[in-house]
Amino acid sequence: MSASTATTWARALGFHTPVLAFALRTALAAFAALLLAYALGLEHPHWAAMSAWACSQPMREHLLSRGIYRFAGSVVGVAFAVGLVLLAQESIWVLALGLAAWSALCAFLGNLQRGYMAYGCMLAGYSAAMVILLHVGPVAAIWPFAWDRLLTVVTGVLTAVCISWCFAPRRRTAVLIAQSRHALAGVLQAAIAPLRPHAAPAPAPMAALLSRLAEVEELLELYPEGSRTARHTSRAMHWQQHSALDLVYHLGLLQRVEMAVDLAPEGPAEQLVQALESLVQALQAAPESQQAQALRQCLQQAIAACEAAVAAVQAAGQAVPEVLHALYLLLQAMHSGWEAEQRDLQGRHRPVAHERRMAPLPLHRDWVGARQAAVRAGGTLLLLGMVWALTEWRLVAFGMLGLSVMLLVFSGFESPHRTMAFVLRGQLIGAALALLCQTLVWPWAQSGWQMVWMLLPFALLGGLVFAHQRTAAGAMDTNMAMFILLAPVFPQTGGWTQHLSMALAVVSGPALAWLVYRGVYPTNAQRRLHTLARMMLAEVPALARRLLEEGRPALWPGGSAAAALWQAQLHHRLLRLVRWADKTQWPARGQLHDLGLSLRAMQTALLQLQQWRRDTILATSALRRTERLAVLALQRTAAWGGVARAPRQQVRLQAAWRALSAQPGLPPELAAQALQVAQRDIPALEALRQQLP
Repeated sequence: MSASTATTWARALGFHTPVLAFALRTALAAFAALLLAYALGLEHPHWAAMSAWACSQPMREHLLSRGIYRFAGSVVGVAFAVGLVLLAQESIWVLALGLAAWSALCAFLGNLQRGYMAYGCMLAGYSAAMVILLHVGPVAAIWPFAWDRLLTVVTGVLTAVCISWCFAPRRRTAVLIAQSRHALAGVLQAAIAPLRPHAAPAPAPMAALLSRLAEVEELLELYPEGSRTARHTSRAMHWQQHSALDLVYHLGLLQRVEMAVDLAPEGPAEQLVQALESLVQALQAAPESQQAQALRQCLQQAIAACEAAVAAVQAAGQAVPEVLHALYLLLQAMHSGWEAEQRDLQGRHRPVAHERRMAPLPLHRDWVGARQAAVRAGGTLLLLGMVWALTEWRLVAFGMLGLSVMLLVFSGFESPHRTMAFVLRGQLIGAALALLCQTLVWPWAQSGWQMVWMLLPFALLGGLVFAHQRTAAGAMDTNMAMFILLAPVFPQTGGWTQHLSMALAVVSGPALAWLVYRGVYPTNAQRRLHTLARMMLAEVPALARRLLEEGRPALWPGGSAAAALWQAQLHHRLLRLVRWADKTQWPARGQLHDLGLSLRAMQTALLQLQQWRRDTILATSALRRTERLAVLALQRTAAWGGVARAPRQQVRLQAAWRALSAQPGLPPELAAQALQVAQRDIPALEALRQQLP
């Protein structure tokens, strides 16, 4: 049978043909890991098969990174488990309390991380649970049990890496770079209109620009895994995203002005427009190596044209417009990232001697979700641990093991309770396959080796379940549940009732987790969006409170560095918010660009107002009155958005900023910003706040 005929038959039977080869390869790797672990005499060889399934990835770099984090997380978790067992001295109460606290800590740290680092933190939590809850016997027996856990993990990871490395392709670098360049080309295209001499800025589709940038941001989540070159490229792209959003912000301010603005003299402006148009065309071309020098040349020409426009503005005795400054920073960020992108495209892994390493950009971390995940995991396991301590029933401990995996691994998913439905279905299939093997196949085995070889058809069935369209969702849990139940111990002990009770204990994990996710801090994509939006809105009152606590004479801690940190986190949160809004089709997603504009504008006004308070000597009664109104505006901003909002709170806040803007002691630029805050920014943010539950 030819390859094309086999592909046609596979599609007709409902299999994902691109996934089928990966699934069968991983199934064979899992069986090979089981075979090797049994040959080495490990007590739980089926754990090696589980590790092989858990660390396998379709791309080579992800395979290596996930394997490393699985090993590291297992080492940390096992080390904690050994220490806790030695401390507890067979006290189930101490074990339950320690496991609950450790699981809460791992859930908290895991939800603050990105990429496979989050997986490593979660794995440390349930690796400890596996050792603590499955250990039976005296305290001294914990050492061989822990070594068995580590050796099975190493066996599974190494087997999966060795087998899959020969077949797994490298990451498709050109796809992400092309998408990033297309998004940047759209931002530059939007910047061309206001640069044309004597032309009013045409309305740019800011919502579409933000959506394209947010798509790139989502792809950057796992891109740097397994490669230093890709990590450097990812940092460069994060800086490009940050600079692009800064330019989008200033373009949005120009649209609010709704009038023609000459950003540069006619000659330099026209040259800059031509250079940007050439750069946009170069960015939209495929990112191939033979076109690399053309893009670099266009970047250098655009930077030179921008510098000429800035020089012309300064020669005329005028201040450089913020849009022009933001454009120049974006071009510089793109030029700095060009070398990293080319090195990534060409597959070079050694850094260039003259290349400047980019510092990581401060990104958003979900502190609210992390706290909720910690309370959910720690509190639930503590309650079940108390039941275990009171009853001393081993099935409760076995159920706690499955529940700990569910509450840790899936806590960062978009909608954990919906995911639990697929996980439960997958584990039911895995438990059914395990019962079939235990009751109908293994009774025919005459030795332990025969029991191992009899698992080969079931391992391959797990791969087929993984690749089929109807069972793909939750298929990973099919294999994990099947292998955790199939411990090849000859002669087989226990009847079908014991096997059934163990299977029910395993599948009880996702069932209980579904109830927990529904009842304790229930979350889904919509709630995550609302939480992130509230977090962003709360930054403004928090900043005002920090300024009030600082007092007038002291300096702002960190100065411009603190403002840059705030802006970087705001930009990353805005992209996350846009992506959530696009996924959920949030009705208010068209206002997200105005949200970013208003948040940046209010932050800028607050910091500049504090700078004025610090630098101004209150020598006159007018200045002292302005200072009192500035403090009043800060106080009402700090109290704005509290839990118990007064109906007239927004009106009083706007009145405070409007009264401040009318003071003659305030610089004209700062007075205009204060008036903008009162008339546009506060109503825009309050309108969005009203749409949040």
